[in-house]
Amino acid sequence: MHLTRLQLSNFRSWAELELDLRPGITLISGPNAAGKSNLIEAAYMLASLRSTRAQTEGELIRWNIETPQVMRIAGAALADSEPVQVEVALTARTGGGAGAARQRSGAPLTSKRIRVNGVAKRASDALGSIRAVQFTTLDLELLTGSSAVRRRYLDVAVGQLQRSHASNLSRYQRALTQRNALLKRIVEGRAAESELQQWDELLEASATPIWQSRADAAASLSTFAADRHLALRSPDDPAEVLGLSYSPANSQTLQESRRRDLARGTTSVGPHRDELLIDLDGRPAANFASRAQQRVAALSMRLAEADFLAARSADSPILLLDDVFSELDPPRRSRTAEAVSAVEQVILTTADPASVPFAQSDLTASKAIVDGALLATGDTPSDGESAP
Repeated sequence: MHLTRLQLSNFRSWAELELDLRPGITLISGPNAAGKSNLIEAAYMLASLRSTRAQTEGELIRWNIETPQVMRIAGAALADSEPVQVEVALTARTGGGAGAARQRSGAPLTSKRIRVNGVAKRASDALGSIRAVQFTTLDLELLTGSSAVRRRYLDVAVGQLQRSHASNLSRYQRALTQRNALLKRIVEGRAAESELQQWDELLEASATPIWQSRADAAASLSTFAADRHLALRSPDDPAEVLGLSYSPANSQTLQESRRRDLARGTTSVGPHRDELLIDLDGRPAANFASRAQQRVAALSMRLAEADFLAARSADSPILLLDDVFSELDPPRRSRTAEAVSAVEQVILTTADPASVPFAQSDLTASKAIVDGALLATGDTPSDGESAP
């Protein structure tokens, strides 16, 4: 699988961008805050259909643009040897006055539209039309962040292959919200405990396929991650074993946890409380691994995600690497370069081209962001494809 074209309009720092792409390795270099990470984020949204960085989608709309405020990401790809086009657009909602309705953060409230091959789709039906894996400097949170980050790691991997998984998660979340609201009404004396039964049955029915899909994915990802981690180690490093183990929050049924749930006013068991445990040689990586070890573990998990998607589909996913080489030592840089070279398409960014262990001949394309324009290496700003 590979992208053939990426188009951006009013996405974060980019006013307009039209970028033609080919299989192989595309390097995009530029100084900090030039828009490299924004470009990677946009490309990944064609696969995940949501941002991995924004707290609210209104943050994705370029600041201080004229109304109507519309952000658009469009991509064309060859997926399973068939052409596919995906478009994600956000429109700022208008408020009572002339401007957009805004949240406390200042970002506008938005309406979202997703199209696949020109046909409007729900996110759950469009997920997986383009498959991609993204690595960023924020991926240390896979180890050090909340359990929600690790649940999303599993869910995105599964969701790109099984569209029913996203629907199951949505159905479960709606039932969970209703059950939690009912728990509070029961505590306040405004509802009867017997009303919980229907929500317990719906939650348990929704939870079962989620647990099954996550457990299956975690088992495969653990094997791939261990292999990738060993392959990335430096020659003098000990052969530490990276382990992933899925811990579903199903030790009790909802009936068994009811007394505790009523006391807390919230549901204490279910997929929303699942954990993915990550360890090195049996010790929690978040507590005992150095920052360098954590970075290599996170990179191994992303490469494992790519292996998982490739093993269960007709072709490999697009690999999007944001500043992957900056904190790796030279041996790991070389091993990482070797690992990603086998992928059909890699788009990587760097602020330091000298840190990238590819020769110019290894690259399909090399581009630089210079004075706000994305240029082929050696071009002048007037030759740029677009400007942020």
